Amino acid sequence: MTTFQRHQKRRPLILYLQILDAATGEELGRLVDLTEEGLRLVGRREIPVGTRLDLRIVLPAGAAACGELAVTAVCRWSGRDVNPDLAAAGLHFEHLEPADSATVGALLRNLGFRGR
Repeated sequence: MTTFQRHQKRRPLILYLQILDAATGEELGRLVDLTEEGLRLVGRREIPVGTRLDLRIVLPAGAAACGELAVTAVCRWSGRDVNPDLAAAGLHFEHLEPADSATVGALLRNLGFRGR
């Protein structure tokens, strides 16, 4: 596992949002925590470090008009999850448009656990 220093503390979300590969529609896993710079994904397969992914994050009803957030992210670290049947990956957003950044902020405010 490659070491990467994040600049913001992760915030776990109260919902594990589905993350899809934008090109194939394949489910890559679930978003388990989020910052304004990236996310942690847990899924069935490991994502190689350095992989650039175009993602679609399926949003809860009412979170955005289109129902999903499209982002590009790069895998900064990857390895087995606490649950050995799953893999975890830290993904860093490449660039967020202002509207997408606002959606991430709204997810953190509305779905983020407050106690951490």
